[in-house]
Amino acid sequence: MLQMVTTRDISRHGARLEGIEREFTPGEIISLSYRNNKARFQVSWMGDARTNRAGEMGVQIIDPAKCIWDAATLPPATADTYAAKAKERRQHRRVPCKLGAELYMQGSDALVRVDVRDISEGGCFLEMHTLPPDQGQVKIMVWANNTKLAMRGIVASRRPGFGISIKFTEITEEMRQQLRFFIQSVMVKQV
Repeated sequence: MLQMVTTRDISRHGARLEGIEREFTPGEIISLSYRNNKARFQVSWMGDARTNRAGEMGVQIIDPAKCIWDAATLPPATADTYAAKAKERRQHRRVPCKLGAELYMQGSDALVRVDVRDISEGGCFLEMHTLPPDQGQVKIMVWANNTKLAMRGIVASRRPGFGISIKFTEITEEMRQQLRFFIQSVMVKQV
């Protein structure tokens, strides 16, 4: 079957494709052509039809020595985001959200306004372009259900160009209850 698709993101070893019209199975081998270049790729994941990833697919090249993309269009070498996702290691389930927040980084009194993209009782992911150092300590104020939640944490991981994951290290029991209430309300809306 021949199908025209769009590359959403590319790397030296894979791509995120959109406009996929049929289901593929992770592990399935497909062929991609770009300009006069052709290579075989393995399907890493398919976007769930019930999510904003519907019609998307992550693929990894079979022969890493062969790259079909133009060198000028490739991003700098980084971790490949198209690999199959590792087993979930979090203790608490994160829920997607879009909340405004204020971030205070260790050693600075200035606040940085950020968006919280997902949150759990144990941490959150903040969308931001300028990244603080790994393991840097932070204070975060999140607005959820008209309530200001104040927590302290550390930068658990960094994704250049996307943002940071924060692991909460200090949160009062009152704030934890408010956060739990917010998470439950989001989970109910998703059902």
